[in-house]
Amino acid sequence: MTRARSHRALMLACFLVSGFSALCYQTVWMRLAIARFGVNASVVASVLAVFMLGLAVGSFGAGRLLGVLETRFKLTPLRVYALAELLIAVGGVSVPCLFDLARRWLLALGPASGLAYSAAAAVALTVILLPFCAAMGLTYPSAIAFLRRAGASGDRQDPFGALYLVNVLGALLGTIVTSAVLIELLGFAATSRIAAAGNAAIALAAWAASRTPVPADTPAPGQAPARSGDGDADSRVRRAALFTTGFATMGLEVVWMRMYPSLVGTFVYSFALIIGSYLLATTGGSFAYRVLRRRGLDGGLGWVWPWLVAASVLPLFSASTTLGVVPSAVRVFVGLMPFCALLGLVTPLLVDREAGDDPARAGRAYGFNLLGCLLGPIVAGFVLLPAFGTRGATLGLVAPLALLALAKPLTPGVGWIPKLAVAGVAAGLWFSTTLFEEGLGNRIVRHDHVATVVAATGGEGKQLFVNGVGMTHLTTITKMMAHFPAAHLRPRAGARLDALAICFGMGTSFRSLASWDANVTAVELVPSVSEMFGYYFPDGPGLLAHGEGRLRIVHDDGRRFLDRTPMRFDLITIDPPPPVEAAGSSLLYSKEFYASTRARLKPGGILQTWVPSGDGETVFGVLRSLVESFRYVRAFKSIDGWGMHFLASDAPILPYDAATLVANLPPAAVRDLLEWIPGPPIRPFEAMLSREHRIPRFGSGEGAVDALAITDDRPINEFYALRKIRRRLAGSADAESK
Repeated sequence: MTRARSHRALMLACFLVSGFSALCYQTVWMRLAIARFGVNASVVASVLAVFMLGLAVGSFGAGRLLGVLETRFKLTPLRVYALAELLIAVGGVSVPCLFDLARRWLLALGPASGLAYSAAAAVALTVILLPFCAAMGLTYPSAIAFLRRAGASGDRQDPFGALYLVNVLGALLGTIVTSAVLIELLGFAATSRIAAAGNAAIALAAWAASRTPVPADTPAPGQAPARSGDGDADSRVRRAALFTTGFATMGLEVVWMRMYPSLVGTFVYSFALIIGSYLLATTGGSFAYRVLRRRGLDGGLGWVWPWLVAASVLPLFSASTTLGVVPSAVRVFVGLMPFCALLGLVTPLLVDREAGDDPARAGRAYGFNLLGCLLGPIVAGFVLLPAFGTRGATLGLVAPLALLALAKPLTPGVGWIPKLAVAGVAAGLWFSTTLFEEGLGNRIVRHDHVATVVAATGGEGKQLFVNGVGMTHLTTITKMMAHFPAAHLRPRAGARLDALAICFGMGTSFRSLASWDANVTAVELVPSVSEMFGYYFPDGPGLLAHGEGRLRIVHDDGRRFLDRTPMRFDLITIDPPPPVEAAGSSLLYSKEFYASTRARLKPGGILQTWVPSGDGETVFGVLRSLVESFRYVRAFKSIDGWGMHFLASDAPILPYDAATLVANLPPAAVRDLLEWIPGPPIRPFEAMLSREHRIPRFGSGEGAVDALAITDDRPINEFYALRKIRRRLAGSADAESK
């Protein structure tokens, strides 16, 4: 192998590993951020925005920075690359700790308003993440500068395309390994450290390679002569195309994340399927571009742009209810594959044509793409989806791509007839689509910056759907989430209960608590959910109006509210969204969350939490988190026989009989309890008390249950793939032995 080839092989290997690590960081940092600062749209947007902003800053400023570092400090591009990777590794180790420090700092500010808290969290996230993300943005230009100087840019001077291909492939591997293996086995912090070890290894390899002299027969980075076409019309079109594809792609990804859960659910593996399909198709498109470029066929790719427009509508069609016979995973993959493959082709194509092996121009070109990636999700999530819904947002994001398909510099030799034919295909896909919410009768649909919410009447009566996933229906179980723990509190004469309901849902528990003449605060993350209160309960709006000052609804993340409020409560009742394995659900089952609830309970106060279902490890994980957080815990099967109510307190939860509990109910609460079931009111209490479960002893030794507690770092209810595989293998082995 020649020295030039060895240098190129080194960079390709480094970018494969760095792609793997970057995906790990994006997964871990996003999750840790929402755990520390709240499951809030502003937090999610801040992390994504800082990630993209840092990449763009590093890319845009790379040309000048590389020149300054080499001129003043004698740092060659390869050493700059090594130092950038080392800084990223430092971030992998330090970001989780910095998030913890930032959370403590924010809480020390006191009960700031939601807007002030969000702004302070955005500042903290920017300060923490921006340096490391900027270092990531620096890696492409510094690697290209090194390859150019080493004469390893490739026969057609296309280093970006080659690096982009292996980087996306690494990200694909990172998606699979992180979601399916690392987090389940090791947790988030250890996964971040593994990614950091990968970056540190890259830094050491690059620094060691930098000790071998490389001929400096090319201008220093940042001092390269201008290429022909700098600033001309074609260059402006290419940069606009890079910005627009990034804008449309990341914006459409927000739409996909709302649209596809109706098919594949809200599990972490469902979202991994979407991201994995995206990256796999992008890898395939990048590989196809490499093949075409080697054969000199990359000059006739104008046909790509019209088909990119048609392919951008295909995900909408793949989610159509008319395709119900097709397996969901297949629909997701087929829906995303054409668009993402074409995207994987055009991105390196545009950067290579714009920059060749000029690191400064490559950094600027990629920076335009990253700026689009920064703005796309913000516009889609906070403007297009709330204003126009799924279809309107898709149209708004596809329209800029359609304008690109009309640009002659991008589509040389492609006439109007082929473009109109492709437009016909796109229109056919559009009008053949029936989205989930469009197929429901007697429905109300709301779109906000958090989710798409549908209230509808179906076979089970009135139902609530969030992003196409059924949340709940009208059931006495949710009434018992309020009445059963409240009856255990034996309210003092003349004293009102102070109650908190986390997860508003249809408002059933909130309404039941109101029947106690209590001071009730409900916390709901999705604003549109609480807007449906009157659909499920016609007396709901009037109840709120007459209970002004006593009843209120707060739109916030439950844990963030608990951490910020100075209020304390006699009762906190929680109805986490189903299923118990849903992505993010562990944030309402973890020890850290229970610590926040415990801090907001009055002496003798009770926490009620609900677990709808789950395997043994999950249910015992929730129970162990409770047992390690509270002195007293009791568990009861629901009145309908499915799901568990857990009561937890730092004071004894006395074993009252059913008659005593019913005697504690005020008349309005009795009427509320019997709204959907026949009397007498003692029956549901007898059913609950007769189904009490013994709390096991956790730990080691005879009779103890060996189960991990659910924590923010080890959300065992969400990451369960290996556990289920082991269980199936054990079952197969048992069957064979018999």
